[in-house]
Amino acid sequence: MVKKLIFASFVIVLLFTGLAFRPASALDGFSEDEVFGHSKGNHRLDCYIVRPWETDAPENTQFPVIVWANGWGGGQKDKDATINGYKPMLISWAEDGPYIVIAAKAWSAREDDVLRCLQWIVDQNFTAGSEYVGLIDTTKIGLAGHSQGAGAVVKAGDGEPNGFDITTVLAMNPYGPSWVSAGDQDGPVMVLTGFYDTTTPYSWTYPVFEAQVETGNDGIYAVHADAGHNDLHLYQEVIYHWWQFQLNGDESAFTTLKGILDNEPWDTQYTGSLLE
Repeated sequence: MVKKLIFASFVIVLLFTGLAFRPASALDGFSEDEVFGHSKGNHRLDCYIVRPWETDAPENTQFPVIVWANGWGGGQKDKDATINGYKPMLISWAEDGPYIVIAAKAWSAREDDVLRCLQWIVDQNFTAGSEYVGLIDTTKIGLAGHSQGAGAVVKAGDGEPNGFDITTVLAMNPYGPSWVSAGDQDGPVMVLTGFYDTTTPYSWTYPVFEAQVETGNDGIYAVHADAGHNDLHLYQEVIYHWWQFQLNGDESAFTTLKGILDNEPWDTQYTGSLLE
């Protein structure tokens, strides 16, 4: 079952006033879906989707996909309340990419939740009659999450057991390095965290980057001097350029990204080819 909702984009953006970096999008507006039930393989589904168009998708266009996993939400089991806090950020990503963003709505998101939502949208790309047929660039898949959700996307970063080839993983204040298999990744991993994060402190998040060093994978570990655990608005300019570089193939975006990360308030380490 799919429930469709359409909103004027500026209304939602105003609710997230901390999101200061908002480049102009090539498309006008956005629309939202919710999908729940069963997908291929009888997976349980509960996903929220942001599409970077209001009514009809542009013709002859393929969009990279970003799959999102929520933080734990302090034990809040109301999944709608859990996803709502992140919606303005996800909408901005969809519009500014443009990308199709699909979020696992589980209040305690794990690897399986992430891969089920990804499986559904990829299946729709090849399902006759689906509004997503031919719109998904299956070679450009980004995973992103916050807190426990960040741990989940790192764990899902090798695309298994579904056989996906994950382009990149973005982990914000990740929780759970002991169970995320951080070294087993298909692509580069960027970890963003805050100096004042007492929920997932440095000693918990740095092992995700250490695993990239040990395996020779490309990785970034960046600490914002003024950020706590939930100050995601301070990361958005960096994230924009990371997505442009990884999902849109814009090499100049990485130059801009380094110009930001190599200066205050950031303290940044690189590994793999990103050191060059």
